[in-house]
Amino acid sequence: MRVIRNGFLSVLALGALAPEGHAQTTVAALECDFPLASTDDWNMAASTLQYYIDTAGGWKVGQDSFSFDGPTNVTIDGKDRVASLSIVISRQSGKATKTLSSGGKSLTVSGECKKMESTGRKF
Repeated sequence: MRVIRNGFLSVLALGALAPEGHAQTTVAALECDFPLASTDDWNMAASTLQYYIDTAGGWKVGQDSFSFDGPTNVTIDGKDRVASLSIVISRQSGKATKTLSSGGKSLTVSGECKKMESTGRKF
């Protein structure tokens, strides 16, 4: 999964080098805002993240949502660890839920995503 912090891209088009006659793949880029979240064990800073909805990168595209489930690297208590990351983004409302899990602990935060196009906000 590719994430750009504090960046913004409206749409990323892949396949510019596709052989002639083959369809190009368009990959949506969503900018998501998440508030500060915490539990007794973990704290997650407020952040604005850029997600590329790319099925080759592990994203699933459904009629109602975009989702990702997979491993990610996080720093917990100053140590790099592998964690499980789950993200679900509603295509209708742009509401997002992100859950990080590691070592039997988890933290879930809800936020909002938007995809900017020349015609405005669209999901």
